[in-house]
Amino acid sequence: MDKRGLSAFLLGVLILQGSVSAQEAALFVPFVSRLDYEIKNNLLRLSWIDSPDVKGPVSIYRSPVPFGEDTNLAALVKLAEVPYGAQSYVDEAESPGTWYYFVAASDVSGRVYDLPIAMNNNISVSFAVSALNPGAGQNGAAESRAAPDPENLVKRLEATLAGDGVIISFTAPPAGERLVLYRSVEALNKNRDLLGAVIVQPDITSPFTDYPVPGIPYYYAVISEEDLVNGAVNILPGRNATTTAVEVPVNQSRVGLLGAGRDIRGMPLPVFSPTAAVPGMNTFTEIPARQELSPEAEKALENLYAAENKTPAAQKSPFIFPGDLEETGGGEEYALHHIIQKYFSPGDWENCRNELIQFLSLPRGRASEIKARFYLGQCYYFLGEERKGLFEFLEVKPDYPAEAGAWIDASLKKLTGND
Repeated sequence: MDKRGLSAFLLGVLILQGSVSAQEAALFVPFVSRLDYEIKNNLLRLSWIDSPDVKGPVSIYRSPVPFGEDTNLAALVKLAEVPYGAQSYVDEAESPGTWYYFVAASDVSGRVYDLPIAMNNNISVSFAVSALNPGAGQNGAAESRAAPDPENLVKRLEATLAGDGVIISFTAPPAGERLVLYRSVEALNKNRDLLGAVIVQPDITSPFTDYPVPGIPYYYAVISEEDLVNGAVNILPGRNATTTAVEVPVNQSRVGLLGAGRDIRGMPLPVFSPTAAVPGMNTFTEIPARQELSPEAEKALENLYAAENKTPAAQKSPFIFPGDLEETGGGEEYALHHIIQKYFSPGDWENCRNELIQFLSLPRGRASEIKARFYLGQCYYFLGEERKGLFEFLEVKPDYPAEAGAWIDASLKKLTGND
């Protein structure tokens, strides 16, 4: 009899003897449910439903052999510990073969419930390709694909500053494939870095001129569209990805950014001309005689001038959207609320900035991304990095015109020294 069977036998004896009640003897093993995965290139995304019984952090384990009753978790690789409510985790494939993942629930005191339950909290994933070019099959498992020939990749990719634009030049592969240009605020060294990049143009030829937001360093990569479709991307820094960032100065004319200059501030009120608005007004040519102000008026003007020059500008207060301090929703919404509650609300601007940048490094829904950028702009503002904050507020202004507009004005006042 194995040790689990022996434990059940002894438990049954205790129940029969009346030492413990049947209710007390019931096993309490909280676990996550509906564990599933999807593969994109060499990235594996695990997803699950958290246990409703315990609300501690969730531990992710990986093993080359199946999980069982005698598995020693302490000897395995613990990939991460994610907060309750995140309900997803992204892992990168490192080598071919079958890997086993175990997602363990825990309570708020730190106790981990490490009982593997098949089809609930552990799962197997087969990778039949190298770590450089995996691809997802129809059934969710990875399929083998031929690695791209290095001679068919883009060569000598360069990003050169030219006024308010960046000239992208490269040597195209001889196959004549359609090429996709990526831009990122982080260095593009491996495949998973493309998750945080944006597609600038889906079909480009050399040279190509890009007009990024001034004041932000950017990296570039040019990838074959066919390799992207086949899941056979191969990033080689210094060849098809730049290794140094290029930054357009803020004081450029920005002719490549349509409407950017007009969107920083609202349109001013039109000039009102009484002579044009009132019929016959232009017939009055006399200039009214100058009159001295009364002593009371003079005194009032002096007090007004003194108050205007002595009263400091009001300090901008942090803004939190209603509901963001409540632990509601799941997935990325919960993760963002966790950052706001733990770092933004107490005013821990530096850690909040770092957490938000990490949050935005993965693809997010538009609502979560825009809100995260709005909070990131505020962090930059309170850290004295108003220039970076300004561009975040410009990014979210179409979605939050009133809120972002107020922060844009405050950032401009600080940048011009008028605050």
